[in-house]
Amino acid sequence: MTPLPGREGAADVITLRDGEAGEFEAELGPLLTEAVRLATAMLLNAVEAEDAVQDACVRAWRSRANRREGTALRPWFLGIVANQCREARRGRWWRVMRVAEPQAIPARRDDPAAVIDLRGALARLPYRRRLVLVLRYYLDLSFEDVASTAGCSVDAAKALVRRGTADLERALSAPRADQ
Repeated sequence: MTPLPGREGAADVITLRDGEAGEFEAELGPLLTEAVRLATAMLLNAVEAEDAVQDACVRAWRSRANRREGTALRPWFLGIVANQCREARRGRWWRVMRVAEPQAIPARRDDPAAVIDLRGALARLPYRRRLVLVLRYYLDLSFEDVASTAGCSVDAAKALVRRGTADLERALSAPRADQ
């Protein structure tokens, strides 16, 4: 039995066949940083994001035989991560156990007020629009990968990105109550 990637010493273990652990870890390993970035942007909490990615790794392991031949690993796995984030937010404990403000994602801008406004506007977007914006602009995925990860057509992904961008523009250009 081998510990899950990144969880050495954890109680969660999966029984693996000969050689499968190394192959699976080698495939998913390069995607884990990107998966954590996606989950952090979707859940707005680094600890919850790490848990969601761990759960997504377990799901990916269990459903690896269901992956269609020729399907790219990156959008397939990021789709699992996105679904895990959606389930985490829908879960009863998400609403019950929220006792503190979400942890801040490190900012790369000089204007902290603008960063706070952007995060707030993103948090208010519907899930699918936030997902496609994060995939397209934060993870810099192509529209094909965004569509595959979000489970929609390329045209639908483009439309969701366009609508999400318009929603963000409206939210960020609206006068705030403190001004």
